[in-house]
Amino acid sequence: MDNIDNSVQKVIDLLERIPHNYAEITQRTPYYNMAATLTDSVLQAGMNYKSVVYPRVYNILSKYSDYRTTCDFIILFQTIPIEEIIQWKNKRKQNTICNLALYLYNCNINTEDDLAEWILDDGNAESLLEINGVGRKTIDYMKLLSGQQAIPIDRHMFQFLEIAGVLTADYKEASRILRKTASVLEVGESVLDKTIWNYMSQKKSDGQMSIFDIFGDIMV
Repeated sequence: MDNIDNSVQKVIDLLERIPHNYAEITQRTPYYNMAATLTDSVLQAGMNYKSVVYPRVYNILSKYSDYRTTCDFIILFQTIPIEEIIQWKNKRKQNTICNLALYLYNCNINTEDDLAEWILDDGNAESLLEINGVGRKTIDYMKLLSGQQAIPIDRHMFQFLEIAGVLTADYKEASRILRKTASVLEVGESVLDKTIWNYMSQKKSDGQMSIFDIFGDIMV
């Protein structure tokens, strides 16, 4: 693996060759509905966001708009089966969502604003890894959904690094490279994340794939 500065420069060189406009990308706004936030955070792993995840998140925002806090969400899934709320039959993801909600509630995290402050503490973020089904990508994604800066590393990010000539399958290493790239370019991490995601989504729709499209979820 190259020195991190060399890797960052390779990423910057690639970014300079692709069409993008950082100014057109805005910071993601929280849902201010913890049921939607936690459902989005857990369901997104390995799923098509547009066709699978967001319709379920949108249903929660529409049907359960009054259940905004973590406490509200817990009361909701103790009243209505979680399968019905999230429209998802997989028991593992159901359990992860419920356990995550209960854990955050016990940490006095009731809103996205609470989460945004709490999750920036490394010890707090690391503690989430003890919940079955929560990985580092989930944690970084929760940062984004709470309005913080982050770059969740998924198959798109690994493939982008591959195209740039940076070969790594290590989450932490990829994260360090891309976060430092954002710092050098003086753009928000969420902006860089969206720029790369848009570019790689377009490449995938054009039929261009790499090894990370096949094995990306295993590597993350």
